[in-house]
Amino acid sequence: MQPVPRPRDNPLRVNAAVTRLSCPPLPWLDGPVDATQWQERIASEFTGLGQREFVIVSEPEPSAPEPTGFLARLRSAASRSAPSRWGQVLCEDEVLYAEFVGTQHIGGTWEASAEQHEALRAAGWLTPDETDPIAPAPAVPHYWRTVPRSEAALVASLLVDAFRILGADFSTLTLKRDK
Repeated sequence: MQPVPRPRDNPLRVNAAVTRLSCPPLPWLDGPVDATQWQERIASEFTGLGQREFVIVSEPEPSAPEPTGFLARLRSAASRSAPSRWGQVLCEDEVLYAEFVGTQHIGGTWEASAEQHEALRAAGWLTPDETDPIAPAPAVPHYWRTVPRSEAALVASLLVDAFRILGADFSTLTLKRDK
């Protein structure tokens, strides 16, 4: 009889606190990934996107240095993670709702220059205080945009432009689907 693997030895262990399913980083591409390949990949994901399904594109979350000293133990684990760049798209009733990490210019957590903020706006992203004829603005400090599903290529372009503007390394991005 084989011993039961300890949780840390089991690569298929399940964490009950995690509710999202995560896919491995894009195994279909070898080597660095460029913006054009990412745009095509994101657009292709929208083709099979069902009702109330998400596509999430993100970079790995960097770990913040472990706090030291007397007050370190009072900080929660959530407050220790450093911000990362991400974008997500929800499909509902033939509409794609896109969000991208907010910069400090709109109350978000990502540090960006005024030029980067303006470039995101010029690319087509809306800020939380702007209106859109399709849907109301989100109640969170993220850049956002809603478009009919038939304009999925526009959303893919917006996401890729946002990652490019904020200086993300395309070879480190991951794509997940979530319900």
